[in-house]
Amino acid sequence: MGGGVRITGGERRGRALVVGPGVRPTEGRVRESLFSIWQSRIGGARFLDLFAGSGAVGLEAHSRGAAFVCFVEADARALRDLERNAGEMPALAWRRWRGRLPAALGQLERAGEAPFDLAFADPPYAFDEYEALIERSASLLADDGVLAVEHAWRTELPESAGGLRRIDQRRYGDTAISFYGRRPEAG
Repeated sequence: MGGGVRITGGERRGRALVVGPGVRPTEGRVRESLFSIWQSRIGGARFLDLFAGSGAVGLEAHSRGAAFVCFVEADARALRDLERNAGEMPALAWRRWRGRLPAALGQLERAGEAPFDLAFADPPYAFDEYEALIERSASLLADDGVLAVEHAWRTELPESAGGLRRIDQRRYGDTAISFYGRRPEAG
């Protein structure tokens, strides 16, 4: 059930994660690259993990120093695995939300969860609401916050939406991460 998914850095480096059937965690090398880009920003950050699945990215963020992680996932089975994986985190260091994205982002905003310094989204392959996701994420980010969206390299994401604009894009084989923010520099 673990599928060999482990936290790649920080205080919980090497910890195996429970990953249920049908969950497609972000590859370790992509997570390592993401946190290499964000290494100067992760300490003390409020982190938002969208389409969280097993929670691998958010747990990695906490392991590397994020102060608080909010996980959003629609699938009840994945949320149970996520709760098992996050069980060692202090109760005040994380929260989980069940909801379909991008609609659930409005719930987070109304509940006062924002702002987040860093946000990561890894939608399923068939996802077709990237523009709405980026647009609705804008109100949840701090003024200098950054949203990273994982997607297939061949999938075109918008240059801008909701006051955010693409500030960087990195390719990892068939996978890409597009970074959005209000600032001109990446990460």
